[in-house]
Amino acid sequence: MCRIGCKEGSAVGTSGSGPDSARRALELLFAFTEDRPVASVRQLAEEIGVPVPSVHRYVALLRDMGLIEEGARGQYHLTMRVSALYRSARRATSIVDIAEPFMRELAEQIEETVVLIRLVNGLPVCIHRVEAPRPVRMSMEVGQQLPPLRGASVRLLLGDLPRAQRERYVDRALASGALPPLCGRDEFLRDAEKAASQGWATSNEEIREGSWTASAAIKQDDRTVAVLTTHCVAFLTDDEKRATIVELIQKDVSKISDSLEA
Repeated sequence: MCRIGCKEGSAVGTSGSGPDSARRALELLFAFTEDRPVASVRQLAEEIGVPVPSVHRYVALLRDMGLIEEGARGQYHLTMRVSALYRSARRATSIVDIAEPFMRELAEQIEETVVLIRLVNGLPVCIHRVEAPRPVRMSMEVGQQLPPLRGASVRLLLGDLPRAQRERYVDRALASGALPPLCGRDEFLRDAEKAASQGWATSNEEIREGSWTASAAIKQDDRTVAVLTTHCVAFLTDDEKRATIVELIQKDVSKISDSLEA
């Protein structure tokens, strides 16, 4: 199964204190996935790209907070406290419960994984996922951050922001070292505005080589609150299927938007 790696905007430092230390501790939590529920300190160090001694400090911190615990042979895993946090977040995020049945139906119709993206603390993050019923597929982890300046989802989320806010977001992302948009700053801003105007967008190999993406904006009170997205394996997705996906995903976001307004 293909996975979309979205770490382009991550900080590089490895200091043991300050904001970078907190970021690395969170990255360590996100290193645990459904495919790899347990990991050693060395595996975690390789995953987040920091020295083993630093990972020992992060592990100790997260263990003290009751978020991870050690199992057999030095293998660590998440605790049920993390599951409780996830359930709490889902209850507070009604859009997930509303979107879930539509996402599941869409995933079955197009046989592709469908994800829900929204801005969390000013960054595009996957907040929910419904896997495709097929072995070969693109996917994304819940809680995973997307590259801040690439992809159809990001253009839709940004395009509906006030212009000044949109420009600040782009300039701040560039200043932080994020990968720049493939088309350049000014054209990216124009593309984002155009995408928001039509309510949907597609992208080809912007986030990962070999991927094609279709996204559509979910509206509430006439503002984009989230984006429904499907990431497809490009060579398995012909023009006819792409057109079908764009049509179906627009219908689904319209239904979700109507439900949010009800």
